[in-house]
Amino acid sequence: MPTRRRFLVTAAMASAAQCGIARASNRPAPLYPVEICGKWGYMNSMGRVLIKPQFDEAWTFSEDLAAIRIGHLWGYVARDGGVAIRPQFEEARNFCYGLSPVRSGEKWGFIRKDATFSIPPQFEVARSFQDERARVRLNRLWGYIRTDGSFAIEPRYLGAEGYGEGLAPVQKGGSWGYIDKAGKIVIPMQFSLAETFHEKSGAVKIGSLWGFIARNGQLIIPCTFEEAGAFADGLCPVRPHATWGFIDKSAQFVIPPHFDRADRFVDGLALTRYQQSDQYIDRQGRTVLLDKSHFSLNG
Repeated sequence: MPTRRRFLVTAAMASAAQCGIARASNRPAPLYPVEICGKWGYMNSMGRVLIKPQFDEAWTFSEDLAAIRIGHLWGYVARDGGVAIRPQFEEARNFCYGLSPVRSGEKWGFIRKDATFSIPPQFEVARSFQDERARVRLNRLWGYIRTDGSFAIEPRYLGAEGYGEGLAPVQKGGSWGYIDKAGKIVIPMQFSLAETFHEKSGAVKIGSLWGFIARNGQLIIPCTFEEAGAFADGLCPVRPHATWGFIDKSAQFVIPPHFDRADRFVDGLALTRYQQSDQYIDRQGRTVLLDKSHFSLNG
């Protein structure tokens, strides 16, 4: 996985949390995208590969389906490894609330799990629903739609991120702030960049450095990091200088900086890069070793 694009896998790995759906006790065991010999498959939390690497690209599972690319087209795979929606879209994202954004031709719309369009292709860009809202772009401006396709907030922003905990980061003019679901500005436009709230904290950039704010807009972790991710399971990936580590909510390093790249924890594991090798780690910083003994790339 030589590029940042590979780490965007975990941008999709917010699964139930980003969809605004509480985790159920009977939720299936998580599966994680993994690349082996240039092809993507899925492993479990113990590192056992359960879905043979066969895809050119793969996203995380959400609502029991995962977006996969074969050749130039995207479809969806089921948890048993079978193709649930044949590859037919130019781009695809995660299912949330039974809907997923896909690009058909030059426009984005939202499909149901039977691959029929619930919201016809009409947007320049569309992203997965989070907290009952999906961000979409029309005429180079961003707004938010409801699951029925109606606009909750008409396109008016130069930039926008997903809703989290009732707030969404938006850009107006040259600065970012946060709006509520009614579109009211609750944290004024004042940041160079801003990210979605997770675990009651939002990453913000002031000048050239990142820190974290609470929902009231107050800084709770000073802006001292060159890059920052999002909190999950009480930990957050940050880069204070050349390498990445993980801090807790008191800004103390729980896993010291030594990674070339790191992303947020999802279902107990985080994707990292160390010495040009990509690997998942647990919350103690231990590497999850791949178990490839039971499958063959040729079989």
